[in-house]
Amino acid sequence: MLLRRGASLTVARKVPIIVGLLLSTSIIGANYVDRPLYLTFFFTCAYFGSAFASITWSLVSTIAPERLIGLTGGVFNFVGNLAAIVVPLVVGWLIRGTDFTRPLIFVACTALLGAVCYIGPIGKIERIRSFA
Repeated sequence: MLLRRGASLTVARKVPIIVGLLLSTSIIGANYVDRPLYLTFFFTCAYFGSAFASITWSLVSTIAPERLIGLTGGVFNFVGNLAAIVVPLVVGWLIRGTDFTRPLIFVACTALLGAVCYIGPIGKIERIRSFA
């Protein structure tokens, strides 16, 4: 939609990811409410943001060198799966009894760090030239 409205490729790819990651940080609100309705609200907002930010695959196909799209996708999957192993371990280590405050803060900080990375260090979205 953003591309059709004239936005650059960089804006069209980064804005939904950044907005989704920032919305994901709303999970921290679950630490400060007790009612199930409010918990549901914070978790729903966070999961919606997470799903909204999950368009990062569009970046892989956009920035990968044409001859290395498969390799780039494989590395992308490897890192994602590595995170899927590490994060539950960290969350389990952070839990104290029935207190999930620290894990929820960790998840929110991770999402915030991701948003900051897309805002700052990740520059213009363009295809990387192959060196081979």
